[in-house]
Amino acid sequence: MRILSGVLSTVALTVIACGGSGSTAPVGQSPSLSITIGTNPIASGTSAQASATITDATGHTSPAASVTWSSSTPANASIDASGLVTGHLAGGAMIRATASGITGQLLVVVKAGVPASVTIFEGDAQSGSPGSQLNAPLCVLVKDAGGDVVADVIDTDTISTGDGTMASPTAPSTNVSGVAISGLWTLGSVLGRQTVPATVPGAGSVTFIATAR
Repeated sequence: MRILSGVLSTVALTVIACGGSGSTAPVGQSPSLSITIGTNPIASGTSAQASATITDATGHTSPAASVTWSSSTPANASIDASGLVTGHLAGGAMIRATASGITGQLLVVVKAGVPASVTIFEGDAQSGSPGSQLNAPLCVLVKDAGGDVVADVIDTDTISTGDGTMASPTAPSTNVSGVAISGLWTLGSVLGRQTVPATVPGAGSVTFIATAR
């Protein structure tokens, strides 16, 4: 019996050493697709290249082939057949890629770009007696190329004709609504048309007109 017991022990040890303990091989993961993009967030009016990578059941990764791209909100961010993402209106868009029957997605955020346009928002076409202070401040609206309002850019207001004065601030920054609000304009002593240009770097300038009468 001692001999038989020793043999059985040896067999048991051999089975355990060879993986016969009942354990199973690791279960493979499901294939997945991931998306990367060169820049995220992206500025309105700019583009960034997206790429897709497939991870197979063994964990091996490879570039996805024959990818189909789409955007949940093209008005915010569009994507072409090559995976080039272009930002438009500020906001978010879910970019999706499908290859080999596998789909992945990535949220792309679009932020306002650089100033591209400036328009008069309020304070134009006022009138008053020579030397009087006008009631409304001079306000401009600044937007980027995609039509988004741009905050934290400087608008510089200077007297051009009429020999008047501008109260502080004469170089206000745009607020979160893209509007810069100057100080009040005091007309000069000259009767007739008086002007104040407002200039935003990169966006151009507009001219406020007032009449002293």
